Amino acid sequence: MRPANQQQAERHMEHLLNRKLKGNRSTRVKEHTHRAKKIATVIWTRFHVGPYQYQLKHLKWYMDTRIRHLKPDTQYRHWLTIKNIVDVLNKEDNWEAQLQGSWTSPAKH
Repeated sequence: MRPANQQQAERHMEHLLNRKLKGNRSTRVKEHTHRAKKIATVIWTRFHVGPYQYQLKHLKWYMDTRIRHLKPDTQYRHWLTIKNIVDVLNKEDNWEAQLQGSWTSPAKH
């Protein structure tokens, strides 16, 4: 189920998250879905794989290269979305510890 283009990668991501994420569709779930679709686009553009083909290296690359310049709170929100993606892919036991970094806790003010 490899997507042929970035639009398909986005649809695959939306389908994957909508099946698993619980909550009000007009708030947090919508934010995570929107952010996850952006992540899917970036990863597809670089690696030409969709969410069902993700490996740890794809998500680590995204975290290490694409959010490094963002504010700490924004990095944390991206990490939470990545954590949701890992959860719906049923890889949390294998990948979550390796996706730790400075973005895993919100900034202290």
